Amino acid sequence: MRMKITYEMNPPRIMTSNSHSNCNYPNTSQIERFDLQSLNSDLARFYSRVRALSGLAYMIHVTDSVLGIPRLSSISIGREIVHKHKLRTRCSIRVRDRNTNAILQLVTDAILAGIDGLLVIKGDEPKHSSIDSALKPSSVVRFMNEHGFSKHIRLYLSIDAENYSEDELNRKISAEPHGLITQSISSLEPLVLLADKVKANNMCIVPCIMVPSPKNRASAESINLDWSRYEHDLESFVLEAYRLCGEVMITSPNSFNDGIDTLKRLMYGKVYKKGTMQRGSNTVGVEYKGEEGKNGMIR
Repeated sequence: MRMKITYEMNPPRIMTSNSHSNCNYPNTSQIERFDLQSLNSDLARFYSRVRALSGLAYMIHVTDSVLGIPRLSSISIGREIVHKHKLRTRCSIRVRDRNTNAILQLVTDAILAGIDGLLVIKGDEPKHSSIDSALKPSSVVRFMNEHGFSKHIRLYLSIDAENYSEDELNRKISAEPHGLITQSISSLEPLVLLADKVKANNMCIVPCIMVPSPKNRASAESINLDWSRYEHDLESFVLEAYRLCGEVMITSPNSFNDGIDTLKRLMYGKVYKKGTMQRGSNTVGVEYKGEEGKNGMIR
């Protein structure tokens, strides 16, 4: 059976930065502008990567304007992935700069498109000025549940697995999402405790793991992610998180090649056997030791 490994992808940016030498802009070396040719080129590259993930990723997760940078709609991209590329898709939707009507439209579009699930997030502050709707992700999920949307699509909330309060967790659980998706984790110990609490409420939890690539280091530093505890044995770390939760999400925001290489090693490279993982005198989890697989699949 294929492992439930989701791969996170950022849609192309709507505007690109281009050098500008016009004397009318003496203090500006670069400006942002909409360039349809550039956008179509970025889209072609994006969908070529989607095709490369076919047979490797269980699902593709499409983000929504990460860092507040305007990008193509996660729902529009998700519809294309589902219908043209025949891959399961989950999407993030921001609530910071959308009102309830806009969110209702997005959720309905996602249902009609056959999108598997929606991760409802506050979202980063937009790069361009915008009015904050003041909507809370938990309140939006609760509203969707009350009005029957969750019968047709899975709704998720986000959580920082290593820095959350009990009040925050209880608020998210009380909204009754299908599950929680973590921000990028750096260790397994907090995940064990969180997974127990979430599963006790009949919800799933999906840990997000960033590939420790040099090209991803700036992204890791921007969110204070310390990957030192797993950077030398990423596959064992992913597999233990998978054992705990039943699904994981891989992110490699600045290096698709490193991300897909990780998926290939997990899916085709080795057969893993469980063994007890020790740290000092304490047993802290399960270690997976690799052997070459006869059929190229993890068992």
